[in-house]
Amino acid sequence: MNVTDITALTSLPLIDTHCHIEADDFDADREEMLRRMQAARVVAGVVIGCDEEDYPKLTALLDAHPGVLFGAWGLHPEYENVEETTPDTIVHHCSHPGIVAVGETGLDFYWCKEPLDWQRNRFRMHIEAARHLGKPLVVHARDAEPEALDILEAMHAGDMGFVLHCYSHNLDTARRAVAAGGLVSFTGSLTFKNNHALREVCAGLSLTDFMLETDSPYMAPVPLRGKRCEPTMVPYIARVAAEVKDVPIDEVARVTTATAIRFFGLPADIAQR
Repeated sequence: MNVTDITALTSLPLIDTHCHIEADDFDADREEMLRRMQAARVVAGVVIGCDEEDYPKLTALLDAHPGVLFGAWGLHPEYENVEETTPDTIVHHCSHPGIVAVGETGLDFYWCKEPLDWQRNRFRMHIEAARHLGKPLVVHARDAEPEALDILEAMHAGDMGFVLHCYSHNLDTARRAVAAGGLVSFTGSLTFKNNHALREVCAGLSLTDFMLETDSPYMAPVPLRGKRCEPTMVPYIARVAAEVKDVPIDEVARVTTATAIRFFGLPADIAQR
């Protein structure tokens, strides 16, 4: 990966709004990767923890990199055969000063099959905890976007704010999420050669309706497909969003960074780095 080529893409700071850099995939070079991230003008990242095992690794990472790494925690909706969490546990974990959101939480109808009342109940539990904390929700909705929105709307989750992360559904559903007080976010899948439908979604949204993320270590963008994904790669996603929206990449960086700062309640000076 040539960081010089990446930094040439934009002069303005970007934020990776969803990454899993606490994962074992980064144990060998995490600090080096974080230096590359900063060199690529990705000045902050939101690190997502998905179960109890992740929590101490997540908080240690946040404590070691305050003001650069922020966090979110939730019990992932794919994990059925684990001890269920509780509202008190979610509130406790997400009260850490570096944690800025609850999740990822939501519904997954791709890997998980009915009956899924346990998954819906877990989702509602996280929404209640987010309301108690006054923090936004990071929502995983795979093959389940409309039903996830049914629950988010019924529980007025727009009061706290929510983002449908790794968005892959249609434009009407994305607009429905925005109308309900939410956002969507795009990963490296936006850059994939055959993903014309997702680029049409991006084209149909306002710049203020979406954020950018890597979902590291998964889904590295073109031209780095097949490699381990990392926050350093956000500029490649921003470049495609700029092409789709027919605006300069610096405008995508400026707007999506401002949106992420507002959504997660991040320090305003991030935009000046």
